[in-house]
Amino acid sequence: MSDFANVMVIADQLQNDLQPITFELLGAASELAEKLGVKVQAMVMGHDLGDIPQTLIHNGADEVFVVDEPELADYTTLPYRRAVITVLERFDRPPHIILCGATTIGRDLAPRIAAHLEVGLTADCTELDIGEYIHKGKADPNKVGAFENCLYAIRPSFGESLKARIIGPWKNPQMATARAGAMVPSKPDTSRTGAIIPVKATFTESDFRVKVIQTVRDISKAVDLISAKVIVTGGAGVGGPEGFEVVRDLASVFADSAVGASRKTVDAGWIPYAHQVGQTGKTVRPKVYIALGVSGAIQHRVGMSNSDTIIAVNKDESAPIFQFADYGVVGDLFEIAPLLKKQFQKTMAGATAQ
Repeated sequence: MSDFANVMVIADQLQNDLQPITFELLGAASELAEKLGVKVQAMVMGHDLGDIPQTLIHNGADEVFVVDEPELADYTTLPYRRAVITVLERFDRPPHIILCGATTIGRDLAPRIAAHLEVGLTADCTELDIGEYIHKGKADPNKVGAFENCLYAIRPSFGESLKARIIGPWKNPQMATARAGAMVPSKPDTSRTGAIIPVKATFTESDFRVKVIQTVRDISKAVDLISAKVIVTGGAGVGGPEGFEVVRDLASVFADSAVGASRKTVDAGWIPYAHQVGQTGKTVRPKVYIALGVSGAIQHRVGMSNSDTIIAVNKDESAPIFQFADYGVVGDLFEIAPLLKKQFQKTMAGATAQ
């Protein structure tokens, strides 16, 4: 097993809390590494990281490179860029693949790394795979030939109506960012062991041209669509801001739930953007997805079609959402939602009694 052709994950942590996308990246990296017959490596940057490196190992990493410096306590682009480069400079040859999250941090950091390494970067991927590629184009003779073990970075295109397979096997690492919620997260295994390797960053004065003065977060307004087990989403059929009361009421039945929204409702100002599911919102994969008055346009479908069970309520029997919902009810959502609530309460009460 080569140390120089591994799959590397750049962990996404915020205030020493690993973000859900990191576990999704580790899940995807494990599948890619198994096909390649190589290791999964991870790197994490920050300060006073505690047991984060061990958590990465429990979730699939074989080796974790840790850059723990006071200068990395808050995310800023250039110091984090320098930390990543410092880790990569340890290798005689770069990793075969580097994966980042398509998060605020990942979208800022990954292009900087790709530019430094002079490699391509495919953004916002929903699938990743390994395959062979034969290039026949004559424009650049150096690129002609067969390439094995290419990263197929797959992402939606043309308004989510098609999937584009993007490759760049001519120079490693092959880089991609993954859309949050699109990959299957790793399952923790506390019996897993691996190597934790401290790395001392080699900062330069120019890395600190930008300083974080203060970080302000309004936790009360956070909407955790990614981790919710049940999502109840309102579409244009709710009729207005007040229509979301029935959506919230149904969501309140479940302990681990969140309220979602279609783009039309967000654009209309009925509910904040943080609730939006779809192409320009969040990609989710809950256990249960309940769509109330959602038509099911392709832009919305791409954000929730990986849900385990999809229940749709719409008075239009020809609504596209019925084509891929597991259960569909044709009717007035304001009449159906209260009935669903009663049935779910009855079912959960019976389960608790047993």
